[in-house]
Amino acid sequence: MALHILKTRRFTMATLLLGFISFVLTGPRLDLSSLYINGLCGRYEHARTDLHVQIFSRDPLVLYIDNFVSQDEIDHLLNISEGLWTPSMVYPGGKSHVDTSQRVSESALLPRDEIVLRIEERALAFQGWRGNSTYMQKMKTQRYGVNGFYNFHYDWDSLVKDGNRVTTYMVYLVAECTGGGTNFPRLQRPNDTRWCNIIDCDDDEYSGVTFKPRVGAAVFWENMHPNGSFHRGVRHASLPVKSGVKVGLNIWGWDKAWKPPLELQ
Repeated sequence: MALHILKTRRFTMATLLLGFISFVLTGPRLDLSSLYINGLCGRYEHARTDLHVQIFSRDPLVLYIDNFVSQDEIDHLLNISEGLWTPSMVYPGGKSHVDTSQRVSESALLPRDEIVLRIEERALAFQGWRGNSTYMQKMKTQRYGVNGFYNFHYDWDSLVKDGNRVTTYMVYLVAECTGGGTNFPRLQRPNDTRWCNIIDCDDDEYSGVTFKPRVGAAVFWENMHPNGSFHRGVRHASLPVKSGVKVGLNIWGWDKAWKPPLELQ
């Protein structure tokens, strides 16, 4: 009896599969293009399907994304940044001021036009659905000339108690420079030399891992542990530019519902 039921189920599954294949081959043409699929995603229609993503670190979670922005998008971001550049500030506890001992660059707070919103939506979709409390802060471009840098820091802020930066994207728009890498001193440098196109494998000056500025690419990381506590493995710096110019794009995910876990209160 059991054998008869098993054979019947196998026959039914095979029949359904053959029927589906026949429908695909002879029935109405299915539009499975990326444009159609993205169109089904509503507000996430600009989540790109041609991203090349590699897991660099699992704890903390650090991902490397090729082609996060296109050259047309880069040209647009650079164009709308003109006339908006101001000296970059530091923001301890939400209070902003210029501190050239910690940070030397120029920042431009970008207006939310159609292309900027497209990139924001892409970043929001990439990091997964996190509820209505998480959104992308207004994006900023950062321009570094010779000797421009941002000293070691965290993107989370230990001085705020309601809401915090939970995710970060560092996107490279212009990389006509020497130096200027993004260094994570607490990440372990991999032994696999295939990473050397992405990180500086010959860096003897700084410990940890230094990501090379590569146009269009992005480094993404989680700023918190799963329990909401600060992850100290994501301490990082924008290393000094030795020659030329570097322009980056900062994208931060802010969770307004975040509160310090009990052990931090």
